[in-house]
Amino acid sequence: MDPHQLLDDVARQLRTLVQGAVDGLVRQLPELGEDPSAAGTVLAGRLLAVHDRLPAGDSLVELVREMIGDLAADSSVPLRLHGWRRAPGAPLGVALVLTDPSGPAAGRAVLGVTPEGPVFDLVVTPGALLTLAATAPQPWSATADIETDAADPKGWDVAFGPGLQPAATRGTATIKVQRTGRLAAGMTDGPGIGVEGIALAVTAAPDTAAAVEIELRGLTAAVLPKALAQLVGGGGAGPAGGGARPVDVTLRADRPAGLRFTGTGTLRLPLPLRLNAPHVSTRDAALELISDGDGTRVGVSVSATAGLPGLPLKVFMDGAGIELPVALSSGTRPGLDGSDPRPRFPDAIGTELKVPPVSGGGMVRRNEDHSYGGLIDIDLGVLRLQAMALFRPPDGDAPTSFLVLLAAQFPPPGIQLGLGFALEAVGGLVGINRRVEVTALQQLVCDGNADHVLFPDRAVERAKEIIGSLGAAFPVAPGRILVGPMIRLTWGARMVSLSGAVILELPAPPRAILLGRLLVGLPDPALPMVRLQAGVLGRIEPAVPMVELLVSLTGSWIVGLAVRGEMYLLVRGGRQPEFVLSAGGFHPRYTRPAGVPPLSRLQIDLAPGNGFGLRMEAYFAVTSNAVMFGGQVQLDATIAGCGVTGWLGLDALFVFDPVFAFAVQVRAGVAVRAFGRRLAGVALDFTLEGPAPWHAYGTGSISVLFWDVELDFDIRWGSPPPVSDRRGREPLPVLAEALRRTTAWAAERPAAERTALVFTPEATEKLNKGSLVHPDATLRVTQKVVPLGVPISRFERRPVPVQTWTIKEVTFGEPQAADGARSLPERFVPGEFFDLTEDQQLTEPAFVGHAGGLRARTDGSRTGEGHRVDDGYETKYEPSRDRESSLWPGLFPCEATLAVSASERLERWRTPEVAVTVRPATLSMVAADTLEPLLDDFSPVDATKDPWEAARTGAVRPARFVETWEHR
Repeated sequence: MDPHQLLDDVARQLRTLVQGAVDGLVRQLPELGEDPSAAGTVLAGRLLAVHDRLPAGDSLVELVREMIGDLAADSSVPLRLHGWRRAPGAPLGVALVLTDPSGPAAGRAVLGVTPEGPVFDLVVTPGALLTLAATAPQPWSATADIETDAADPKGWDVAFGPGLQPAATRGTATIKVQRTGRLAAGMTDGPGIGVEGIALAVTAAPDTAAAVEIELRGLTAAVLPKALAQLVGGGGAGPAGGGARPVDVTLRADRPAGLRFTGTGTLRLPLPLRLNAPHVSTRDAALELISDGDGTRVGVSVSATAGLPGLPLKVFMDGAGIELPVALSSGTRPGLDGSDPRPRFPDAIGTELKVPPVSGGGMVRRNEDHSYGGLIDIDLGVLRLQAMALFRPPDGDAPTSFLVLLAAQFPPPGIQLGLGFALEAVGGLVGINRRVEVTALQQLVCDGNADHVLFPDRAVERAKEIIGSLGAAFPVAPGRILVGPMIRLTWGARMVSLSGAVILELPAPPRAILLGRLLVGLPDPALPMVRLQAGVLGRIEPAVPMVELLVSLTGSWIVGLAVRGEMYLLVRGGRQPEFVLSAGGFHPRYTRPAGVPPLSRLQIDLAPGNGFGLRMEAYFAVTSNAVMFGGQVQLDATIAGCGVTGWLGLDALFVFDPVFAFAVQVRAGVAVRAFGRRLAGVALDFTLEGPAPWHAYGTGSISVLFWDVELDFDIRWGSPPPVSDRRGREPLPVLAEALRRTTAWAAERPAAERTALVFTPEATEKLNKGSLVHPDATLRVTQKVVPLGVPISRFERRPVPVQTWTIKEVTFGEPQAADGARSLPERFVPGEFFDLTEDQQLTEPAFVGHAGGLRARTDGSRTGEGHRVDDGYETKYEPSRDRESSLWPGLFPCEATLAVSASERLERWRTPEVAVTVRPATLSMVAADTLEPLLDDFSPVDATKDPWEAARTGAVRPARFVETWEHR
């Protein structure tokens, strides 16, 4: 359950409890006038006269009386009960008032409660400094420290209740109530829960959310009765029995995070309770908070394994225990109701049987999402069978869903296939109303747990994590279907093992998931000196389109030296196109595109432990905008905090145009340490650019004991290389060729046709092929060679003079200015057209959107010859009823309307010639004035010659050349 939802449920029950208690107190209060000491303060007209003592009331009132006494005038506690009216005409309430006995009467803190709501008012007078230390009555004690700013004339005046907005805290308050002595809920000899003390603390401060903490000191729990626990546990104490090692538990409630245990931040807290008996042992225990339609409960659960003497049978139980209701009603004392502990049905039940040559077991689990998971693993000697299933019954609009994974493993050496290869296992996966969660599969691969899906070992023992991984990797998704085969091949007597599955997710949009696990063990897979484990996850989504591949080396080593790292490939189109290739991650300043997971560096640990360690790591990545490389070597040669540490690392970016260059940030250092303290050290952090000229700049530092010196430097040397005259070719010929292609032009039929034309089948076919244009159609022209309307300084990643290309006009029957036409966006790689800085190479997206064409109107289209038709309705008098007719109400019985059928109407509209023909369309493109100006002395161009040839020979300079071409 969500911690915020649990807090709302508990708060709602507490409001009901407080409302009933205040209602009972108000009815017992006499008529009270205003408190004269409140005159002239923020409490004037709100605080009523004091009452002598706390009247008798329900269980909550009696609990307050037990904590702070009767609140009588002769009480040593400076806390009194007053009447309260939060506003003129508001319902009567009660208020607890804390007064500073050593200061003026105006120094007060008031907690007023109005039963309708209820609404809580907290008022602290300006400049109040209040302290309460109540030692009686025992076993309770209370302390309070409340303070407001003397310079704040408003003091602290806030209200809490249903429908009221949270108010800012204008002071500080710490109120703590403690109870010593043992409290127990449940049966005397178990099952039950007991504590040695309780502490309740309320804190509030400016810029900090108000919080309530409940500390349970010395908590002990028993799931079984003491006698039964001694019988199965041999007299020992543990969570199943009548005793356990005490622990301290703290619950915290605040609006930002809800109600939860402080140790975990969730509603479940593991307990260090263990039982190891001859036939019963526990694996873990936990304390939980539960809230549902039956109210709020506190549960204690354990996971245990039990066996019977002399029988090869074991029984597993997960999450079995007891639940105690939380009493928050006026009829019972607030706290845990131990009169009726409820048994908690296990979350999982399993068995394991070993009767050679047959062995195996199974388990059934109930998951948090109200689904059920099951697992069976049976070894028949000649064949090992595994079956895993997830089932979720229908819930509201969610249909029934299930997932089944079957596998059959052959005993070594498997089925021989030749050349050293053997088939060791086959299987498959089927899911109905399930989908693939790629993020969860990525986590499995990166953690080295791909075998949770691919032929898991020790399946019964690891049933909880395997079923949990299957549920996370293949969640419920109505309408989706999963199907996929699995296989495992081995080579060289299992020195190499490859497990793989291809999972198809259907129907549209379809996608394919490749999940694999490569395991290499040399020279003997049973005791390998070299163990390389690679998890593989691939994804293909044609609808995007997208290809993704992730490889992880988690869990690998070479002669005891750990080897880690991940490799990744992403090629994605569609609305968010990306290209990413990485081995070991990215440059620290690189911004990962959406959907790209964080990658671990390629690492190897040399001689780890024993006071000496050397770690090496590296990465290499290529994206659409940049090539990056980096690495680090770290040395740690220390014993008991004494020794030498050192490091050397770099991060580099490469540029290949117009000349090869790079920028490398280098960091290095060495330090001498004694008992964890640095005695002396040298460090350097600089950037090197090169190769010609060379440029180094950065900071160096020297440290000796408490003396530190830093030195900044900026050094240049070497001659610049000769400027390369290699420039990119002009965009004009490539752009013209792209626009000559028929694929650059298209006619879009309208979604709603304005014309009343009905086309012949021949015309409809030509419309579908694109050889004819509909009269209401729009004309599209687009290309991906040059972004339009923006200055470009590179073309095909080579420098060109800065220029801007635009569409001037489109002629389709009549010339149309391109200014009024709607542009069509296309995707372009920034590095191919624009100069990017180092930071832009790391942060710019792989593709950006710019205009690539436009959509023009089809003004000037010419339709074919038509002919006149008579499409009127005919009215005739016909006494015969042979033909179907409809009578007109109120008219002659023989008068009827005969509508012309659809086929007859279509025949009248048909013409023997092509329905629509289109005049040739022309498009004019010009380069912007940012190119070289037009030369005055150029030769005229013969219109009958090829204008592109004229531009190439210099008859017309490209800066002002206007080209017109046609699309028919």
